[in-house]
Amino acid sequence: MLLRATLAQNVGTGCAFGGLGVSVLAFQDRFQTSMGLATMGISLTVLMMTAMGPLMAVVLGRWGLRRVMSAGVVMSLLGYVLLAYAPSITVALFACAALIGPGAALFAALPPAVLAGGWFPHARGKATGIAYLPILTTVIPVIGVGIMQRHGLTGLYLSLAALHLLLLPLTLTVAEPPLDAAQDAEVDVPHVETRHGGILGTAIFWLILVGNGILSGTSIAGAAHLLPAIEEHGISLELGALLLSVSGVASIFGSLLAGVASDRWGAATTLGLAGLGFATGWGLMAVTGWLPSLTLSVSLIGLSGAAVFPPLNALSVEVFGVEALPKVLGLLGLLAIPFTFATSPFMGWLRDLSGSYRPVSAEVVATCVAAAFVFFAIGRHLRRKTDVDLVSPAIL
Repeated sequence: MLLRATLAQNVGTGCAFGGLGVSVLAFQDRFQTSMGLATMGISLTVLMMTAMGPLMAVVLGRWGLRRVMSAGVVMSLLGYVLLAYAPSITVALFACAALIGPGAALFAALPPAVLAGGWFPHARGKATGIAYLPILTTVIPVIGVGIMQRHGLTGLYLSLAALHLLLLPLTLTVAEPPLDAAQDAEVDVPHVETRHGGILGTAIFWLILVGNGILSGTSIAGAAHLLPAIEEHGISLELGALLLSVSGVASIFGSLLAGVASDRWGAATTLGLAGLGFATGWGLMAVTGWLPSLTLSVSLIGLSGAAVFPPLNALSVEVFGVEALPKVLGLLGLLAIPFTFATSPFMGWLRDLSGSYRPVSAEVVATCVAAAFVFFAIGRHLRRKTDVDLVSPAIL
């Protein structure tokens, strides 16, 4: 079941971010559109994946993991087939918004965490970290460039559909996690009690929302804009795809290191470091096109992008408790839509307006430094509260 969760997450997010990301320039050429509109496909996909988050608990409870995940694979598969033969950009964006995004939400967003964590409730963090390793996000850009050169954009999208077809037999054999193991799992105690307004009534929730919105939006936008930003320095498409692969490899390490860093320094501090990593990576991207510098830049961007969700998961449990985790993540995803949906088109619009990615990099640096400051402040607050809680019994 852990293998199924890992493969499902990789096919869904790998095709969405790796496949759609590496095809942005070809997509722009096919439909003769602006960069802002060309990156709208990824934004719509993420929008629908995020918007369906709060509904997933109800959907999974009614139909179960096997049916929901299998239906999602079929929807996403049909979306890539439609994308391959789309006669206009309207149809292409419809495929992303109505099929690929909702389909990925059903089998690659929250369900892998439910499946992996449900089968390993006593090692939920480790199982979730393995399930969300971004392996195909690393591989697809490099292979995708070769496919596009030989078979065009249609061949790439049909190849992504074929990956879904190979995944379908595995989702059709998904087994529900045993209930008795989940009931025996240890429940964490939250540090922060919700007030009269519930989760939405706590200031720390809104601070987490803003910081996470900035970092998640930057991570998603990077999938669409990283290759065009690299090519602006005169780098070839093939070498640019290789650099995307380097970023993908770094993201694998980022997913693993994020858990270690969260245990050692705290989840909020880890998210703050991710913000500084984004700022440094995009700052280097603007300063020079020297290949070693670009390699370091894409590595930091990949490392930081994968270091957002695992610490966010841990921080939500630390603040609100494990029982509130689905609700908290659902609310964070839903309310962060203005960030996750608008960041990529805004960066494209800014690039079209200025004619360069330097203003885009400056915007990313400024916002990510602000997000880092927010998370460092949250981490300091939680540490002080923990110290008070430890000292208070001794005083009494």
